[in-house]
Amino acid sequence: MGMEMSIGVLDERAVDRAIKPHERAFIRCFDRAGDARKYLSGQVVLRFVVSASGEVSDVQVVKNALGSYPVESCLVAQGKRIRFPPPGGRRGTDFEYSLSFRSTGEQTVLPWSGEEMARRLTGIASEMANCGSLGTVGVDVIAYVQPGGVVGSVGFACQGSLDPEAAVCVAALMRKVHVADAPTGHSSVVLRAIFPMALAFERASADSHRLSKRLKHRQ
Repeated sequence: MGMEMSIGVLDERAVDRAIKPHERAFIRCFDRAGDARKYLSGQVVLRFVVSASGEVSDVQVVKNALGSYPVESCLVAQGKRIRFPPPGGRRGTDFEYSLSFRSTGEQTVLPWSGEEMARRLTGIASEMANCGSLGTVGVDVIAYVQPGGVVGSVGFACQGSLDPEAAVCVAALMRKVHVADAPTGHSSVVLRAIFPMALAFERASADSHRLSKRLKHRQ
């Protein structure tokens, strides 16, 4: 674990003392990944937004190399339970805190094109839109494609607050997508794609525009 202060009005040692009793709870969050623990690995950076009284008003996943929303939402929930000492000057502050997780190593993860993964989502873009807005600012998606083309795990990162209901909805829809032509190759290889959520909608819009032009041309 590690932390990075953004304002510097909350003592790092005080932060460590406040977080330490919750470390085991953070570690247990990884159990939420289920079978995906065979290949999930990476760092999750949380931004804590702390009020002048020391209460946590928000926790955001601002950087994410893991890619499991059940784990991420658990980390956010645990983070909101922490009580920090009042920041110096009785002013609110925020800081970033990182946690790293390691897989059991049973499956190898290889990078895959985010654009290619986004293209596979164009068919469910309208359904994902019905889930509602994921976040107040741009959202990045981390998706894993298991052997056979199954989307085994999905996670998100956002430089602002993420809507939990929309995230659960989008993740569930993405896990129903079958990526039959994904170049997984070996049965022990899993592909990881990272891309802006907006890319899937842009591609869907472009495909719809091209289809509309073809239909008009036929008429």
